[in-house]
Order: sequence, then C-alpha cells, then structure tokens
Amino acid sequence: MTISLKKIPGPWLALGLAANFLARREPFAGYRSADLIRTLSRQIQRGHYLFALDSAAGDTEARVVGYFGWSLYDHAAADRFAATGVSPDEDLAEGGDVVWILTAAAAERSAFVALGKSIHALYPAHRVMAVRHKRGRRTLFDQRRGARGRGPGSGQ
Repeated sequence: MTISLKKIPGPWLALGLAANFLARREPFAGYRSADLIRTLSRQIQRGHYLFALDSAAGDTEARVVGYFGWSLYDHAAADRFAATGVSPDEDLAEGGDVVWILTAAAAERSAFVALGKSIHALYPAHRVMAVRHKRGRRTLFDQRRGARGRGPGSGQ
C-alpha cells in the first residue's frame, strides 16, 4: 500500500468521495445524511480537509482509505465545545489556534496515522482536539503542543 495525502480538486467531487467513504463507517453510517453532508460541505469549502489515498503500484485510480475534516477555533470556543458538546457557530471555524478534528475515519491504521501526522505538520504550533464516540462512550482528545508524557492534556 502506498498512502498519499491530498485535497481533491473540485468541491463536488471531494464532497461525493467523502460522503461515500464515511457513509460505510460507524459512527458516520448512523448520522442523518443532511447533518453529515452539511458538515463535510463546510469542511471542504473552508479547505479544512484531507484525504488519504492508496495508490498501489499498477492501479490507474487511487482508492480512498481515509478522511480528516476539521475546524480552527480559538481556545475559548474549543473549551466550550469540549465542555458542552455543542459545536461553535460556523463563523468561528476559521483562524483560531486550535485544530478541532470533526471528522476522522480510515480503512487502514497507516492511513489514520499519516493523516494525524499531516495535521501536526500543517499546524505545528496548534493545539489539536477531537471527541471520539465509540461504544456509547465519549472520549476527549486534547493535545497541547509541547506537552510531554502521558496524562490529561497530553493527547497520549
């Protein structure tokens, strides 16, 4: 497997590929389509998204194996989101110094790792946050740049 990371040219193509990929994966498969499409469309319009593609040797077309979509919030908005679970208004989704990963899925662990590393490369000084919903549990990921070791706020 050869993983490449890229933004897909053309917002409609990107939206279709993201929706098709995520609709087959939990928890996204259980989301209302209008909510999922609206979220993806906003990420893509802002340019806050990245695909992981498998372009194995000999293939003429790459296969989507991962997707990350995010917002950029300021610390106050991100902390409110973490505490309440209510996402900030769309007009607060650009220009902040917290990368909030809203959508993350991968068919292969290597794709997920590559996407995660790309976020750190794109935003090296930013705090990275996300909420993971799995098996009825809500887990907050909060990695402040420069944090060391394991424990709250380290993201590890």
